[in-house]
Amino acid sequence: MFSFVARQAIFDANMNTVGYELLFRDSMTNRFPDVTPEYATAQIIVEQFLGAPLGRLKEYSAIFVNFPYELLIQGMAETLPKDRVIVEILETAKPTPQLLNTVKKLSAHGFRIALDDFALGDTWNAFLPYISIIKFDVRENTPDEISGYINDKAHLLKDTIFLAEKVETQEEYECFRNMGCTLFQGHFFSKPVIHSANKLFQNQEITLKLMKEVNADSPDFGRIEALLKQDLALSFKIMRYAQNIVFNARGIKNFRSQSLKDVIFYLGTNELRRFVLVSCLTSVNKVKTDDIYYQSLIRARFCELASAHSISRHSADDAFIVGLFSQLDRIFEMPMADLLSQIDISASVMMALKEQKGPLYPYLQLIELYENHNWEEVSALGHRLGFNRSMVAELIKAATKWTNAIPSDVS
Repeated sequence: MFSFVARQAIFDANMNTVGYELLFRDSMTNRFPDVTPEYATAQIIVEQFLGAPLGRLKEYSAIFVNFPYELLIQGMAETLPKDRVIVEILETAKPTPQLLNTVKKLSAHGFRIALDDFALGDTWNAFLPYISIIKFDVRENTPDEISGYINDKAHLLKDTIFLAEKVETQEEYECFRNMGCTLFQGHFFSKPVIHSANKLFQNQEITLKLMKEVNADSPDFGRIEALLKQDLALSFKIMRYAQNIVFNARGIKNFRSQSLKDVIFYLGTNELRRFVLVSCLTSVNKVKTDDIYYQSLIRARFCELASAHSISRHSADDAFIVGLFSQLDRIFEMPMADLLSQIDISASVMMALKEQKGPLYPYLQLIELYENHNWEEVSALGHRLGFNRSMVAELIKAATKWTNAIPSDVS
């Protein structure tokens, strides 16, 4: 299954590409689908920042993401990396006191905010000191109106960057460049280009159970961990999510989580609720879990059980992640090293998945040998780990039983 996004380039005054605006699409048809703005933005967050590797966009420093009023108020913008994202206030948003407080908070935390397609006048005056970029729609406003606004609000716009959007001709480009616009967007420069990528899909029933659990009066973190471990997509996404939250809060990108348990503990109840909320918004999915997902879950449970029963007794939590993420490269059709750079995992997990060595790799190697019916090698490796072949078979059976007990989507 694929995710789709249209990217429209944003240019500086010298016509160099400096970033992109991401526009939700649900197919290769280049038009906005019949969905709510909330759903569209939630899909952008999940598919482009939590699911698909952000490395696809790494060469551009500015990524503009539209946010409708409700998602801004709910704090969803805070889930994205503030060094990469420009939070664009959607034109349908109303300038309420609650939105102003949200914008002040985002600005104080280091986010850059763009005001898009707004009514020229005094309505947004209170917001202007916190706005980094103002986008002027040159199809909706005349050059005189835009110039008048810039001059009238000059005392509030000392450090504000002006972007002219929907520019369609050379004359318009020159006009607005001379007016003081330093960023440009429109068909004169580049039309939106649709990109597709392999998509991680999540189990809707598990997502809904998570929603119920995190909103309980006293959430059970053990139960939350157990639910996350049943879904490859949610496990990968919450690690990406945690990395964004850590960077936004601490300004560091090297938070080395040891397990899902560590991630859950670090995020806490409020961030878990926000993660599950955005996951629920995008969980409607008619695609059944395919063989790769099924096999990955069996591998995860097997590695967990094997590590707990082996003579070496390595971390069962880390072993679970090794098995669960062992086929991410097949799912995304990307190098494993590129994928692992998007999440924070322990050194032993990294070594097993990236280099096929280290203390945890033998557990993954053992089940791979079993899958390929290499019985002599299964016996030899199993012996080194403290298992005979029948014990390996029993662990496989237990892992398969655990995986089969996971609820399947019925949507």
